[in-house]
Amino acid sequence: MDSEKLESLYRLKRDEIKYDLNVMNIFDKFLGYPHKNFSSFHVAGTNGKGSTASLIFNIIRQRYKTGLYTSPHLRRFNERIFIHDREISDSEIEKFLDFIEPFIMENSKIGRNPTFFEATTELAFQAFNENRIDYGVIEVGLGGRLDATNVIEPEISVITKIGFDHADRLGGTLQSIAYEKAGIIKNGKPVITSENKDEAIKEIRFVAKRRNSKLVEIKNSCQIKNVSNTEDGLFFDLTTEKNEYEIKSRLIGEFQIDNICSAVKAIETSSIDLDPEQIQEGISKTRWAGRFEIIKKNPRILIDCSHNPPAANSLSLSYNKMFNDNPVLLVGMLSDKDHYSYVRNIRKISDHIIFTRPDEPDRSLDPRILYNESANLFNEVKVIQDPAEAYEYAKSLGKPIVVTGSMYLVGKIAEIENLNTYPF
Repeated sequence: MDSEKLESLYRLKRDEIKYDLNVMNIFDKFLGYPHKNFSSFHVAGTNGKGSTASLIFNIIRQRYKTGLYTSPHLRRFNERIFIHDREISDSEIEKFLDFIEPFIMENSKIGRNPTFFEATTELAFQAFNENRIDYGVIEVGLGGRLDATNVIEPEISVITKIGFDHADRLGGTLQSIAYEKAGIIKNGKPVITSENKDEAIKEIRFVAKRRNSKLVEIKNSCQIKNVSNTEDGLFFDLTTEKNEYEIKSRLIGEFQIDNICSAVKAIETSSIDLDPEQIQEGISKTRWAGRFEIIKKNPRILIDCSHNPPAANSLSLSYNKMFNDNPVLLVGMLSDKDHYSYVRNIRKISDHIIFTRPDEPDRSLDPRILYNESANLFNEVKVIQDPAEAYEYAKSLGKPIVVTGSMYLVGKIAEIENLNTYPF
């Protein structure tokens, strides 16, 4: 597509930005509230929300025309918006940007133009509306309560695992972060959650009760048996109060069990008419690129987009449960993440690490900072600034590799390896 048009979208910012929905509501009205013409599922959380959204999307599309909106992307902007069986096209993006340009120009004069994420969110809504989808699965960008996606009135809300991320905007306690995530709960509409930490779940329960929302907690509504987690997939038996399922998933890592259960309960709690076989089929077809994904074998190369301490802990637990080796860790991070705690969690996998710089010029962290903070934790440490060079060096060692720390680093490796980033 016209790269200048896409660059104009990336440049959308507001002076003295405030985290509220005022501009989004005005923008939404200007476009005629396109999201009101399809039913939706809304997914928030710190970790697992992308996988859960993809699972719900793939299940529903077994019978209904469905859209998926997630962020950020790994390789191409178009990955953010899927319309049933395809990415949004360049021409659809360009048509939308041309249409909203006068609105943006006019409102930028008073510093109240839509931001990049607000414009991208409305692009998804408009594309879903124009393509007459039945259901849209919408992933929250940041937080929930004041996120641009929170103008929708979803049939079901889903809150995945909550941890410390974006504490500067969402608050420094699990309670405050849970409050922001629970902001997507709508009056009288059910909410599904896999969260089980006391401080967070109490807040979710409080908000759900106040909004007369039926709360479904995965830990109380799903029975799991016969778990098998291999390089080829995740297999287990799932029993809910409604059905029994034989789950066969291409997603790997036992942390995906909660995400699969959340997706199943979201469907069961909704008005959607799908039988267990269709639900199982949707799960079996689901991919989520860059999340505990093995992209090569012999030696194994695993990529994972974990970028905060809870995700690093989940990655470490899952890796060590599946594999008994000492891989090369290739880690690059952004400067606004808790890199000190992250590296201490990822250290559980290996004592051999290469620090590099993600392909994100504005926010990437100088790997020498990671080295100065954490070199003493490892037996073998190297700093290679260029991520492509660092990856080639890691491969030259002939050992298993784990690439992690930032979506921007994983995205660079996905580009180098020309990986398929479709969610199915």
